[in-house]
Amino acid sequence: MKTIRISLASLLLSFSAQMAHAQSVDAPPLHLQLPSTWTLDSARRPMEGKGPDGEKMMVTIARALPNKTTTAREDAHAFAQGILKDVASRNGKLVVRAVEEFPVPAGKTAYSSASESSRLFGKYYFIQYLLASEDAMFYFTFEGKGEVLPALKRFDALMNEQRWDE
Repeated sequence: MKTIRISLASLLLSFSAQMAHAQSVDAPPLHLQLPSTWTLDSARRPMEGKGPDGEKMMVTIARALPNKTTTAREDAHAFAQGILKDVASRNGKLVVRAVEEFPVPAGKTAYSSASESSRLFGKYYFIQYLLASEDAMFYFTFEGKGEVLPALKRFDALMNEQRWDE
């Protein structure tokens, strides 16, 4: 019985540690704490998260290659003006926030956009954030059912909680 209790205690401690880690995007140099109501599968590529109301988050990380002539920040600017802008308006979405810079610490770059579409059973939002340091880019997408403005307010607040190592 004592062995079972110790094993069960070890299992619960291990599970608790995994759950605490599962709600944080820790990809140095960027760290972002998700609300405790979210789950995150950081083993998948891209990372996938799910919120309490069925919202989905995907995180793609791109690291600068050795001998690259441009920085990740420069690449992020080009990506934002091209792909980010295109994806925001694709499939007839109404762009609510055109690609614009998002506040980040000095030495970093960030962009965001938001769009909304109507479907058979209501509205659907799609929000993008692109954050970059000199050596890495982080591309977040959030999507779910509902109006974009309340979702944008929530996710802007979440993204404002980012922490950087460098």
